[in-house]
Amino acid sequence: MEHRADIAVIGGGFGGAIIAMVARQQGHSVVLIEKGVHPRFAIGESSTPLANLFLQQIAENFNLPQLLPFRRWGEWQREYPEIGCGLKRGFSFFKHEIGEFFSDYEDRGRQLLVAASPRDELADTHWFREEFDQHLVSEAQSMGVEYFDRTELIDFHESSDHVLLNGKRDKETVDFQVGFVIDASGPRGCLFRLLRLSERHLPLMPMTSGLFAHFKNVGSLNIEDGVPYPVEDAAVHHVFDGGWVWVLKFNNGITSAGVAASPEKVKSLRLSEGAVGWNLLLSHLPTLAKQFREADIQNDFVFVRELSFGVDEVAGSRWAILPPAAGFIDPLLSTGFALTLQGIIRLGKLLPSPSKEDLLLYQRQTLIELDQVSYLVGALYSNMDDFEVFNALTQLYFVAVSFAEAANRLGKSDLANSFLLSDHPDFGESTREICKLAVHSKNREVILRKISETIEPFNISGLADPLKRNWYPVVLDDLFVSAAKLKSTDSEIREMLLREGMI
Repeated sequence: MEHRADIAVIGGGFGGAIIAMVARQQGHSVVLIEKGVHPRFAIGESSTPLANLFLQQIAENFNLPQLLPFRRWGEWQREYPEIGCGLKRGFSFFKHEIGEFFSDYEDRGRQLLVAASPRDELADTHWFREEFDQHLVSEAQSMGVEYFDRTELIDFHESSDHVLLNGKRDKETVDFQVGFVIDASGPRGCLFRLLRLSERHLPLMPMTSGLFAHFKNVGSLNIEDGVPYPVEDAAVHHVFDGGWVWVLKFNNGITSAGVAASPEKVKSLRLSEGAVGWNLLLSHLPTLAKQFREADIQNDFVFVRELSFGVDEVAGSRWAILPPAAGFIDPLLSTGFALTLQGIIRLGKLLPSPSKEDLLLYQRQTLIELDQVSYLVGALYSNMDDFEVFNALTQLYFVAVSFAEAANRLGKSDLANSFLLSDHPDFGESTREICKLAVHSKNREVILRKISETIEPFNISGLADPLKRNWYPVVLDDLFVSAAKLKSTDSEIREMLLREGMI
């Protein structure tokens, strides 16, 4: 059977569902094609302030108000309490020594807490993808998107005026004749396979692998709570030489936990062996072993070899790939949501028939932003043995995203029109040079000085202040002090804060 539509979206995760909703709301006929079935286990769960801003922009710019409640913890709890979600006040990092319980110096030299909101109501969230993705697909269907699950695409044929996709649904042949194809199927996904796209190595990025699962009955982290937020109300990162562990708690009793590590650590910890590797990891991290002592695993462990991935081609005359399918970087900094949603905004403006020039620009933007993340994450991996440098490198991320969020909320997007300020003439290239130094030279004094110089013109949140001893609450006065950096007045800052419910 042949189905015709203006646009085909491949992949029924949140990115595929949202771009399908965007296209349908614009009046285009859309088919959404998914090889699996919902509900399904998925990770990639931690949102960020910038990602939530992009979600808000999608809702407002494309007239999709049903997406707005998902941008903040308080709204989500009121509007969709039945969909699992976790409270995320910010980022927590703890540096562990192998075989020792976590302990810290008096100056908090082994931890970093960066708040993203002044209170729970305005906080970011962890998305329980099993329920969230299913909800979005249902929303897309209610708008008239035709949904085909259990469908494996096997051929891609492009002509001058359409694309023909051939596939199998269960055991039956199914064909789709469409004007444009968007691939949201993830790393090494559908178009990577069908178009035989070449894989590229991302700059500075080690070939990390991951092991992860969902758990119940995970205990509390026995580290004293304090400002700027309780440490577990966050994306919690446990860093050790060569890798890191994430722990994300949802409001339904489930905890997402996993480890990403360098090839050497993957081998020594036997991570490819699933439960054997997880238990060996815990034996090296006694603080986590205590927290997971009574934990019950909810699914089989998933091991993914070589998490990071990229392609050289992101778009063709009748197809384009969303950022997670164009490149995936170890999730140390939770960049996936923001990149995906920003890609949706860009493509959504171009549908249904993007020009060659538009697609080339989309490709350039996508590749340089993926590379920027790769540079930074690669540098962080190279410095997990030196938490002072690791901490300083994270400030490049936190300064860039906080500046971009504030600039966009002030209506000054021209100040920050690329992710992590990748294209900014002062910040982008400087960050890449710092990351190269951090990997290849290890001259920590030079690295620390260059980081300080690079972030100062963009630091609007009081970050990198030694007096705060690695705890960074949200201090609204910092924005007023930094108004000039944002080319704004005090009144513009105040109006923005009032509009966003911050004051």
